[in-house]
Amino acid sequence: MTEPTAPPLQTVKLTSWVYGSSERPALDDPAEHYHEASKIYPTFAGRDTSGIRRLESTPQLQLSAVRAVKRHRHRASIVLPPPELPDLSFTTVVYRRRSGREFAHDEVALRELATVLHAAYGVTHLARLPDGRTGQPLRAVPSGGALYPLEVYVLAQRIGSAPPGLYHYDPLRHVLEQLPLRHDPDVSALTAYPELVLPAAAVVLVTAMFWRTRFKYALRGYRFALLEAGHLGQNLLLAAAALGLAAVPVGGVYDRRVEDLLGVDGVNESLVYVFSLGQEGGDGQ
Repeated sequence: MTEPTAPPLQTVKLTSWVYGSSERPALDDPAEHYHEASKIYPTFAGRDTSGIRRLESTPQLQLSAVRAVKRHRHRASIVLPPPELPDLSFTTVVYRRRSGREFAHDEVALRELATVLHAAYGVTHLARLPDGRTGQPLRAVPSGGALYPLEVYVLAQRIGSAPPGLYHYDPLRHVLEQLPLRHDPDVSALTAYPELVLPAAAVVLVTAMFWRTRFKYALRGYRFALLEAGHLGQNLLLAAAALGLAAVPVGGVYDRRVEDLLGVDGVNESLVYVFSLGQEGGDGQ
């Protein structure tokens, strides 16, 4: 009896799908330009390290870098409860993580949201300042030069005692600052996948203030900001899994509409990541 023969593998040519009918990248392909521009070369050392030298020699700049967060002290704020992650093994949490695309109508408790935000970008310990004092707040994710270029916003729809609305998370104070809305947002118009955001208890919106990292790392700093958003996202998703919440990254969002909602210019501060969060309403994938 002969063994069954596996069908031959077929090669699918994807070049034309990626680059168009010409089957070759355009000379001014923006993705390739970005990647090349943000590479590091030994011959660029003087150009790429000028910000590092400036930071090392400027005490005022060092103090400014330590306070890497937007502040809305004139706005009403909600003091968040201390985070409470369950005592689970790392293995359990990793294997529990799924992209939860179905949400129950139940609300998410304020403490649960506080725990997710703290795990994503909260302050976990203090480091020593350049002058020898202890006090620089370090957060739950690695950050190039500890510059923390990201900002976190929450569009709350069903969050415990927090009224529905738009908030900014201040990780140094562990509070939600309530931001103004010119009108009730049409959440379904923010994305090509309204089914992922409309039923969620909260939508977490992450922006990057690129100057916070680019002043030191030049064009390479743009890469660092995007990498940091990935670290933040994984922490958020793992914390949600530990709490038994459904969470999913949402890629198909209309950047300009979200940035208009947040009141950011899309250049100095721009959207980089979006997550939906809520109580589980079905099987994740």
